[in-house]
Amino acid sequence: MRNSIIAILLYLCLGACNGQDNNHLEANHQANTFPENSNNPKEADNGIIYCSPDNGNTWKNISAGLPKQISIGLGGLAASEGLLGVATKEYGIYFYNFHDSAWVNVPTDNDIIESNIGALAFFKNTLYVGTQHKGVFCSKDNGKTWSTQNRELNNLTIRRFIELEHTLYVCTNDGFYALNEHSGSWQLEYGNNALQVNGATYFKGVFYIGTNKGIYKKQKDNKWVNILPDHSVHNVSSDEEEMYAMTYNELLLSSKDGEHWQSIQDGLPENLYTFNVLNQNNTVFAGQWDGIYSKTTLNNAWKLSSNGLPKKFAATNLKSLNGVLVITTSGRN
Repeated sequence: MRNSIIAILLYLCLGACNGQDNNHLEANHQANTFPENSNNPKEADNGIIYCSPDNGNTWKNISAGLPKQISIGLGGLAASEGLLGVATKEYGIYFYNFHDSAWVNVPTDNDIIESNIGALAFFKNTLYVGTQHKGVFCSKDNGKTWSTQNRELNNLTIRRFIELEHTLYVCTNDGFYALNEHSGSWQLEYGNNALQVNGATYFKGVFYIGTNKGIYKKQKDNKWVNILPDHSVHNVSSDEEEMYAMTYNELLLSSKDGEHWQSIQDGLPENLYTFNVLNQNNTVFAGQWDGIYSKTTLNNAWKLSSNGLPKKFAATNLKSLNGVLVITTSGRN
């Protein structure tokens, strides 16, 4: 019997990144881990997944092993504890093999793919996949067998998984749910039939959710209040000092209590919204329709940080894996 896919890939990831005994992906060793193809125009123009081991200065195509015609939904990129995975709508889940610099397909039930696979998460040795039509699927044996995990979900359109404070949450078309690991069911934190939850974050000890009706904040009495009404928010994120609201016409910033906002769209493309915001090494990255933009705490001006990316690369997913930035677009050019 072969070892589980996750165990194999974790071993390869940990052992091959440096060729020695370092247990993490470190930027100064990535040249020996990822393919050196960012300067090849043909390669760069055909990629769907890229990584940056130097904090956004250059990007490398790491699409090898993936079929030519695939698409990746919002939330379809997962990174956790040395594992990197992607959910493709046509062929299911892939893990990145750092030793061979290529993606390896994980068995994915046809029922999952036919339900329009979207979001992906790694949580406590279990794979979670969200679909548009049939809710959540999970596998504890790395794709060998799958089961649904929809108990107490009132809506089966899954938009995003988020791990906050050691708990797995799911955003659906009717609310924000927390996984009860003991019962295997989902607990509704907040929602209603008309509330589409697109993202969530934990900022200065408080939960926030981004929805089609604004941003809701969980108060100390466990009641939720709308702190950004009259805005449709398709994602929300935060770092230690600031919170970001990604609306459909501008990027907003709150650096105090999550209730007072200012626009930081200046320098980003007009009339195009930001997909994801992530802070790494005191640099803020914004995934936009035409690439990645960055700014530092010392320089508030956004600059395009897309060296090595194809032109008009819509950076729909953005993650950090032990200091290495990873982005995907929705489909190959």
